[in-house]
Amino acid sequence: MTEHKVTRRTMLAGCAGAVAGMAGGGAAVAAEYERGGMVYRKLGKTGIDISLLSFGSHTDPADRINAGKLGTVLTEAGQAKRDRIIAKAFDLGVNHLDVYHNEGQLEPAARIVRDRRSKVLVSLAHDFSPSGIDRACRAFGHVDLHRFHSAEIDDATLANWDILRKAKAAGKVRAIGLATHIERCMETALDELEGLDFLFFPYNFIHARADYSSFLPKAIERGVGLIAMKPLASGSLVQLDPYAHPGSAPERAQLELWKRGAKPLMPSVVAELTKSLDRTPDDTLCMAAMRFVYSRPFIHSAITGMFDEQWLDDNYKALETYRQVKGGQEKALRGAAEVVRKLGPGWLPAEYRWLAKEWNG
Repeated sequence: MTEHKVTRRTMLAGCAGAVAGMAGGGAAVAAEYERGGMVYRKLGKTGIDISLLSFGSHTDPADRINAGKLGTVLTEAGQAKRDRIIAKAFDLGVNHLDVYHNEGQLEPAARIVRDRRSKVLVSLAHDFSPSGIDRACRAFGHVDLHRFHSAEIDDATLANWDILRKAKAAGKVRAIGLATHIERCMETALDELEGLDFLFFPYNFIHARADYSSFLPKAIERGVGLIAMKPLASGSLVQLDPYAHPGSAPERAQLELWKRGAKPLMPSVVAELTKSLDRTPDDTLCMAAMRFVYSRPFIHSAITGMFDEQWLDDNYKALETYRQVKGGQEKALRGAAEVVRKLGPGWLPAEYRWLAKEWNG
């Protein structure tokens, strides 16, 4: 297969014409349609229609309790809140729910999707053992998307991949994929993982390495589904935004979602950062960041955790208007990226600071 190069400028602009000319494989612009305000795109070559906004698997740390060998579970009130937000997301047209075995969500998710299983895509991660897949199939009937996480394509990864391939061949899983934060791993996966249907990879306006100059053209050409994780940098963008919720005062920028030592910004810095944002009364920097991801034609879905109904509302409103990105919003995003570069990795949750160099390139 002939390799085709796409310039940084072309990829950053999302220029469909330049990329669509690549021989073979999938087109740069995902086939899409709208229904009831939600946008759906074809997930690579799978034939699966996935909503442009997906509901992430992470649960609210404030609601978690330790359940020993079962990992963490949510308090009764926390689970009820999550169930309400998920149900509302389904009503808005979100059709993809990601589930982590180790956050106690297998059975709760099975309950909430039971009456609409034919309309909801369930994806799973972490427990990809044959017994784990069988347990998920008992809960959901089948698994739509299954993946595991890896930073390297080594012998262990290939052995795990064989488990997923066999599960797909047996009809237990519809599509199989990999989640990784490392670009070299993404590229190797395209070459080494036979039958790769999709990739979860970090994509946001700060850490995207938005060109991914080799990986993205190859993935597009081969028709691999592309699901953008961390569109809000694990929620860290909230602390850059003085209008994290409609009507919020600038002090809202001091919110630290993860409460793990992320370095807050001075209010004066945040005010300067966002003064150029062309705000409607209910617009936020986070909404502008989501529009950035939605507007990329090679992204099939953006997946994010939503611990609050307002976050779901904001993400949905951003989706409604992502085709009308204003110049001031793009300027605000560039300003935010510059502020973060000056801050260094300290603004990120501790577990992701090691990725700052990798993502920024």
